[in-house]
Amino acid sequence: MEKTVICVVHLKPLPGAPMHDDFEDVLESALRDAKAIEEGGADALIVENYGDAPFLESAGKETVASMAIVAWEIKKSTSLGLGINVLRNDAISAMAIARAVKADFVRVNQLVFPSAAPEGFLNPSAGEVLRYRKAIGCKAMVFADLNVKHAVHFASFEDYLLNAERSLADAFIITGRATGLEVDLEKLKLAREYLVAPVFAGSGVNAENAKMIAKYSDGVIVGSYIKSRGKIEVERVRRIVRAVKST
Repeated sequence: MEKTVICVVHLKPLPGAPMHDDFEDVLESALRDAKAIEEGGADALIVENYGDAPFLESAGKETVASMAIVAWEIKKSTSLGLGINVLRNDAISAMAIARAVKADFVRVNQLVFPSAAPEGFLNPSAGEVLRYRKAIGCKAMVFADLNVKHAVHFASFEDYLLNAERSLADAFIITGRATGLEVDLEKLKLAREYLVAPVFAGSGVNAENAKMIAKYSDGVIVGSYIKSRGKIEVERVRRIVRAVKST
């Protein structure tokens, strides 16, 4: 089965965020990046409020409204699969946006077990999120991080694997400890062997390691590597796609 390449559109600071400036600039930048991802041959993209640091545990209404506008414009402008991730762990908001724009999936950073993050405690939300998806008639899949980056975990990785599929997530994501840090290949192998649902590598993927990482996953999610000077470069996307698809 062909591997999947998902790229991340890191949004500039949105209204309400400390570093926000101009929403028109946010939208233009996001559309430019989305079109570069499509031209580079990726299968899908995730819209993420990456510029809103420091993050809240739950996003403000202005964040949800802004992300819905951006995601809708991207949906109209590209033919790519569309995902939504509301940082730091606001899966309900992500699902609401996904329902409004008919996104294909949401990313949930802490779906099972709690963790401690710079923003506070990230509480598991599987029961609430899956019921909410059913209640609003949303068809978006749930992609769940296991042992997510930028967090201290109380459960072992083995505990995550033992309990992951009880969350009813549609796919799982394994990351390194921080943005840009390569995923632990042993954890990736374990997840791929143990879990029935697809497993993605979600951080530290670049043109040099993409082929190796793709051997032990069903696909990759890449954000940092494909950017240069704050913009996504088509050729960098192509390098990832070539490496992953040749596995």
